[in-house]
Amino acid sequence: MLGTRKGKIAIIIMAIALVISCSIAGVAILQKKPSDNSAKKQVIEEPGDMLSMGELIVNLADTSEIHYLKTDIVLEVSGAQANKNVGDDTTQKAPLRDAIIGVLSSKRFAELNCPGGKETLKTELQEVCGQCLKPARVLNVYFSEFAMQ
Repeated sequence: MLGTRKGKIAIIIMAIALVISCSIAGVAILQKKPSDNSAKKQVIEEPGDMLSMGELIVNLADTSEIHYLKTDIVLEVSGAQANKNVGDDTTQKAPLRDAIIGVLSSKRFAELNCPGGKETLKTELQEVCGQCLKPARVLNVYFSEFAMQ
């Protein structure tokens, strides 16, 4: 009886030692600091300056019926020249608004009303506005108002 009791105590002590060692290893792994390489990979892009284009009302390109689009577009622009290029200056903003009106008026009602139509339009506007604002970059295009009739 004495031999089996010592065997049970030895098994219990080994089990407790195993649990403690696994706990210590788990804590060590969780508290390990991330390496510098992984920190460099996570580049957080700062938000850009918001540039309002104001309200725009355009005729859509439909030939069978007359359709209108009323929208208010805000561009998120990055780069040191972002505010210097356009700002609130009407003479600087006019070519940009003209390019936007050209893109909007080339669209048909069905193109914009379908799923993904607005996202496609945002991509096109981002490219066109990016060309007008060089060297600044257009990060995103936002519609603060979008109504079609």
